[in-house]
Amino acid sequence: MSGLQTILSAGRGSDLAVPYLLDLTLWYPWHAGRGTLPPDWADFSMTQVAQALGVAAWIVERPWRVEHHGIHVTTQKAEGERVVRYETPAGVLAARWSLGPDGDWWQTEYPVKTIEDLPAAQAVAAARAYAVEPGQSANRPIGESANAELVALELPMRPYSDLLHTMLGWGEGLLLLKGEGRPIILELLAQLEEKLARLTEEIAKLPGAILLAPDNLDGQYISPRVYREHLAESYRRTAEIAHAHDKRLVVHAGGPVRRLLPLLAEAGVDTVQGIAPPPQGDASLAEARAAAGPDLILWGGIPQDYLLATRDRDEFEAAVQDAARQAAQDPLAILGVADRVPVNADLARLRAIPQLIQEAVSEG
Repeated sequence: MSGLQTILSAGRGSDLAVPYLLDLTLWYPWHAGRGTLPPDWADFSMTQVAQALGVAAWIVERPWRVEHHGIHVTTQKAEGERVVRYETPAGVLAARWSLGPDGDWWQTEYPVKTIEDLPAAQAVAAARAYAVEPGQSANRPIGESANAELVALELPMRPYSDLLHTMLGWGEGLLLLKGEGRPIILELLAQLEEKLARLTEEIAKLPGAILLAPDNLDGQYISPRVYREHLAESYRRTAEIAHAHDKRLVVHAGGPVRRLLPLLAEAGVDTVQGIAPPPQGDASLAEARAAAGPDLILWGGIPQDYLLATRDRDEFEAAVQDAARQAAQDPLAILGVADRVPVNADLARLRAIPQLIQEAVSEG
């Protein structure tokens, strides 16, 4: 079974009239780790929870780890805080993270604060190495559990996104990139791109059908111009490697991406996860299809905001049914909550989605 068929067949693993797939990779670990799963699911795995909700399980495995050769990296954790220190011959850098209410770590301090920190950042990039660690998917034949699980092999973030997300920040970092720091930062990006390509080649050899780029693409920060300059070639290269090994590339989006969709399609990306209209994104499934062209698989349609009890129930039902009707008209659309089910999702609403889908499609 090809990667493309595996994605679509997993979405069609339920009895619903349209493909439907949830990303529970934030919601499930949060509640399982705190013992707050619903009583009837208390001992369930994520696959079992997904099945109880009428969908295949989207399982993300990270078959690699980061190593740093020649520098000293330490991580200190306290209650709700994490500090990472990089001790290099060119200086010491520190990053600070706080645990957010959604279960994600939010970065509150970036290692690079001024142009004087860039030589140390260069040393960190030069020291970075990846070691491949095959996960459980190494023991699964391709497509074996397509109706129960869809396993994605996670890649590192694109170097441009990674550098701004974790090392430079989207404020001062962009100023450095546009100013005196540009030559050094461009060298850093080129070096990290080569390391990503080598790792992608290794991961693409592992059993499985899907590669996931967890880049959290957001058109508020990534304009088409920036995409063309810093991301287009990276995605093209990764897609070519994936396709050479009969795998398909899924890119995770975390905000408005309408203007980027045709560019991702042009690069050979197969699926974009996280399609959503306002208030979360800027395109319904139908609007995203008009922008993307005919070949991209579009996954999403239901803004995660409507899963929260703070939003009106009628708004939620209308949003689900509108997205379901659009998905029913699109053979390459997978309905889902964009981009991941939030930890504070109203469980009653989550359980109600399959019935709402059926009602919407049966009504035409």
